[in-house]
Amino acid sequence: MAVLNHCSHCKTDYTLKARKCPKCGNSGGAAQAYRVVVRGMDGKRVSKILESLSLARKLETSLKAKVIEGRYLGLKESHSLGDVWERYLVFAKGHKKSWEGDLQIWRKHLAPTLAGKLMDAVTPFDLHAILNAMREKGYAPATVRHVLILTKRLFNWANEVSLYEGINPSSKIKLPKLNNERTECLTREEIARLWQVLGAWPNPRFALLVKFALLTGLRRGEILKLRWRDLDLENGFVALRDTKGGKDTTLPLSVDALEVLSHAKELLPFPQCEWVFPNRKGDKRSWLGNSWERVKAKAGLCPDFRFHDLRHTFASHLASSGKVTMYTLQKLMTHKTPQMTMRYAHLFDQTLRDGVNILGESLTKRSKRRQAT
Repeated sequence: MAVLNHCSHCKTDYTLKARKCPKCGNSGGAAQAYRVVVRGMDGKRVSKILESLSLARKLETSLKAKVIEGRYLGLKESHSLGDVWERYLVFAKGHKKSWEGDLQIWRKHLAPTLAGKLMDAVTPFDLHAILNAMREKGYAPATVRHVLILTKRLFNWANEVSLYEGINPSSKIKLPKLNNERTECLTREEIARLWQVLGAWPNPRFALLVKFALLTGLRRGEILKLRWRDLDLENGFVALRDTKGGKDTTLPLSVDALEVLSHAKELLPFPQCEWVFPNRKGDKRSWLGNSWERVKAKAGLCPDFRFHDLRHTFASHLASSGKVTMYTLQKLMTHKTPQMTMRYAHLFDQTLRDGVNILGESLTKRSKRRQAT
């Protein structure tokens, strides 16, 4: 560690004791500069050129203190949460299917407040402020929960890769409780209103995306990453790759769903576009923006009705139709276990109840006809 003279003419560094540059003979004066040189814990050389000797000495003292803290006290330089996020995102793209969802959560809810903060400066109070603001704006408990989970994951990942060794501030905050059995479902009248709104929607490509979701029950992520190569339009099948259940799956498509795809192909930004429901530039659509909220409001649907509830609507109407078995519904919904499909069991119960009444209703009608004659 040292402070050296730095010749502004020939860029040579030399000892403070020397009165002039040994290479070019410059004697310094007003153009004199000073280089601070410090070797860190990792052995790498760090240097900085300053115009003031007093500033150079102060910087040398500060850098020495940091090196000593790291070497003898085990303290490490704290990274900002934004810096850690950029590194985490690289990792997530290669290891996490839902990294795009994390990206949207970070940009919308965490980055505006926490991106510039050092990790050891983030407190539970900071997180409570963000979560409370979300609740006041009417965000669903599930969204609030996702924000807290992502924060916890960021700090844990930073700890795993030795970027941070402090306390995880999110560990002191309880996750909001959710009702995982929630199955919001549109009535036939609500479906009719939604369909009518979609038919006149100014963005027809987005309207087709919503129609396709309702007609297939596919997850949002599965729809957004659909490529034309995944579709067999001639035989009416869609191949879902790398699904939430972990396995590739092939499902049949209804006549109405195939008609939606036919219109979608006509509206592509350019003929060679590989994505079925791309954005305006023809790239993969990463999120729905505010379009879904506007469609929902125009159709007069419940404000709490989520895009994912289109999937529940698909499953609920199939279950209550009496035309599919629980096993068939499980396969169409790509549920990994039968237990996941059991949330629709009560709809099958109603079908069974209607079935046992068929004979009684038939006998009642026959008796009434006899009495009438």
